[in-house]
Amino acid sequence: MADLGTMLWKEVAELIGNRRFLRIFALAVLIMGLVPSLESRHAAAGANPLLTLLGLFYALFAGVIVVAQSAPDLVLHERSGRTLEYLLATRLSDSAIFAGKVLVASVLGYTSTLLTAAVQLLATNLQHHGAWTWSYLALPQGRLLILGASAALCVYLATVGTFVALRVGDQRAAYMVTMLSLAVLAAPLLLNLVHLHFTMSWLERAVALLGGLAIVLVALGVRLFKRELLVLSLQD
Repeated sequence: MADLGTMLWKEVAELIGNRRFLRIFALAVLIMGLVPSLESRHAAAGANPLLTLLGLFYALFAGVIVVAQSAPDLVLHERSGRTLEYLLATRLSDSAIFAGKVLVASVLGYTSTLLTAAVQLLATNLQHHGAWTWSYLALPQGRLLILGASAALCVYLATVGTFVALRVGDQRAAYMVTMLSLAVLAAPLLLNLVHLHFTMSWLERAVALLGGLAIVLVALGVRLFKRELLVLSLQD
């Protein structure tokens, strides 16, 4: 736990000074938070189910953008600055190094999702000047997706992004591979192996499955993260 705490302190301190990340985080929250209110300008707040669903999608997508950018960047920033070798030479455990980067990227993505939802609610209610509406958060399905599915999705993408950046040295390529990993989650729907339903019972099973997949992926990533092999690959 002490090693993990050290890693978290280090990653957060570096992100605070990373202007590129701060811009991406702010733009993702503001754009994904304000676009739904612009689209519903001429509609009653929460009256259009499609606009409500789009608002939920925008909030989830804000987290996806932040994680897909920050997870690889946490690694690639150190690779470009030649500090990753020094990190691997410390006494920090392999699991703390990998889990620390995954945890920071996951929390950042989850935070951006929650902030985006808050911006959406504030913008919508200020625009319509009526009784306060909770939009999709008034529905149990909406709360489950925002609070549960987004957390599992962020952990999944953070793990993929971290692992990819350890093998791929290009920021754009690492970002694209991380985003393409979403296709793995969508494959059962695209192949008609699973049919999408918005009932609470179906969503609970889907979120539980996604959470289980994320946990397995983190455990696999920790197991496969070996500094000896990584040091050799960095020297090639």
